[in-house]
Amino acid sequence: MEPVFDPSAGNHVKGITLSDRAFLAVTNFNQLKGFMRDPEILQPNARRVGYNAEELEEEAGIHELIQRALAGNKRGNVPKYRDYIADVVMHRREGVIPPMHLWSSELLRPVSFDKDQFLVVPHGSYLLAIDGETQLSAHFQLNRSAVDAETRQNHGIFPLPAMIHHGISIQAARQYFHDLNVLAVRPSTSLGLAMDTHDPLVRLIEEVEISVEFLRGRVDKQARQLRKNSSKVITMQTLRQMIINIARGMGGIQYGARPAPVDDLDLSDLKVVADDWLSAFFNAFATQIQDREKYLISASPVLAAVGAMGNEIFRAQRSDRAHERNRLLASLQGVDWRKGERWSGIAGRVNERRGNFVVGGTKEVAYAVYNVLSSPDNDGYRRVRGAAAELVAVST
Repeated sequence: MEPVFDPSAGNHVKGITLSDRAFLAVTNFNQLKGFMRDPEILQPNARRVGYNAEELEEEAGIHELIQRALAGNKRGNVPKYRDYIADVVMHRREGVIPPMHLWSSELLRPVSFDKDQFLVVPHGSYLLAIDGETQLSAHFQLNRSAVDAETRQNHGIFPLPAMIHHGISIQAARQYFHDLNVLAVRPSTSLGLAMDTHDPLVRLIEEVEISVEFLRGRVDKQARQLRKNSSKVITMQTLRQMIINIARGMGGIQYGARPAPVDDLDLSDLKVVADDWLSAFFNAFATQIQDREKYLISASPVLAAVGAMGNEIFRAQRSDRAHERNRLLASLQGVDWRKGERWSGIAGRVNERRGNFVVGGTKEVAYAVYNVLSSPDNDGYRRVRGAAAELVAVST
């Protein structure tokens, strides 16, 4: 006998039956909260006032077997995801909300009604997320946060895709978690940045790449760092850091790959300075930058420091900028950019066993590099310039 459509039997989730244990659903938060718990209450030591403690304890135990705890970076991503969802549902930005993978050990009943297919989640039954729990947490956080009534209403009815796996054992659910999370390959930071068309800095970087002849077609938008035989000269991430540092000085290092605030910046003026400073710099040191084996100048910490030196130009009166550019460039032309002991303890160290120079990370050494490049009072200023330091000091 065909199952009967009976709304009183539970939540009827609309979608398409893919197999006897997989259902591709289209739901919304108003319906979703009827058969999904807020992940917050399933965390260890969570406050569960008003809930059936024994029932939740059992669910929390199962949750621990199939999911990561909502902690660290995962927890830190929830507010960002919440704000992203709010922008998408209110059409403040183009965006996509990916499907969550939900799970029930219970074999759920499919029914049809008026040519539509539904999966019935009985009242009192709750599914668990085996993938997309950060998104689920963000939905609950958005719902309970102090948002305006229109956002709350739009969020409640916004279509949400979900893959429901049901009649699946805990062991299988754990394997699904592994397959969905471990087998996936995350894009590189550079590629992620290059694809973020909402970031005004990304658009500015693309314009700078076109304007600075040395960079045209030579920015690697895929790799985290340049391969040894790469024909590119800089990664997207490093060029972005240079431009952030032109705007913010060495304080720009703190943002890394995270969004950097630009609301207080004149981006058109920033582009003018970035075009001018980077053109002058890359033209002056083209040979050394392309010889990455011998010279240090193309290393990410050095380029970040060079970008920060451009902040002096950005902050200068427009009539003084050409003088500042020439002064800084003359100072850099006195530097001995060859890798070696003179840079040890500043930009990295010499590997005693192999004899090669190992460059440190940007956040680790860029400040030290900046200090020896820009401050004549720094002990390393003359050390990295050698005999040329006195001549540079006089000329600047």
